[in-house]
Amino acid sequence: MKHGLYLQNAPLYLDEVATPLNTLEYATAAEEAGWDGVFMADALGTAAQSFIDPWITHAAIAAETEHLTLGSWVTPLPRRQPWQLASNLAALDALSGGRVMLGAGLGAPYNYTSTGIEYDLTDLGDRYDEALEIITRLWSGEMLSFDGVYYQVEDLELATMPVQKPSIPIVMGVWWPNKKPLHRAASYDGIMPVGPSFYGGEGVQGEQPTGTIEEEVAQMVGYYRDEAGGSGEIIIPIDVPEAPPDFIETCAEHGATWTLTSSLLKDDSHEANLERIGEGPPD
Repeated sequence: MKHGLYLQNAPLYLDEVATPLNTLEYATAAEEAGWDGVFMADALGTAAQSFIDPWITHAAIAAETEHLTLGSWVTPLPRRQPWQLASNLAALDALSGGRVMLGAGLGAPYNYTSTGIEYDLTDLGDRYDEALEIITRLWSGEMLSFDGVYYQVEDLELATMPVQKPSIPIVMGVWWPNKKPLHRAASYDGIMPVGPSFYGGEGVQGEQPTGTIEEEVAQMVGYYRDEAGGSGEIIIPIDVPEAPPDFIETCAEHGATWTLTSSLLKDDSHEANLERIGEGPPD
């Protein structure tokens, strides 16, 4: 398995520690310490819910690192203009030598209600599917014309193409036991799955745990593997309240390709955060 580090990029939670320049230092320290990738949230809302833009920050990280995968966890696609995101990430993939990973999803309600979009999951799911089609077709090098319900494009082509072939991987955030996102993800490059047991209670739509955290991992991964035919990235957060001490081994046994550590950054001090990152990924 590879080991990713989630860089908490919300100033509210880390006071003055979560700044773009500090985040750049955390990423360079992560590469030196042997981490395989860094991931950031992509969210906008009120001051209490906004995050430093991950892709602009990743551009700086790309210039200062050589090996780290640069990803999001997750980007709410219906909030962004798909053609602009496709263009930005293609340029970042070229700048980084092919190290971008798009973590995609719907995101929380504040991503939409703050900008006047109703948080209707059916409507947003349809937007999501149109956005995915536009992004993947542009990354294929196609001169794109698209007449959808939500998006219209005429004779659009990217100036810069992704380095990665056939495309930048798209890995989807999914909430178990909702199966539609897993079915959608089977057509792309992997999943970032969580379930109610990861947080000791209900899921985002009131879903109840379907077992222990180990059982939910087995259920989520098994369902996805059946849908996807056995391939794809599986990126699992490991330092969550319900995780037992041997959770990494459980993830490995069920075919996880990445772990994601999210608890190292705290608001005590920038130097202490660098020290914790410098201890390296979990064994």
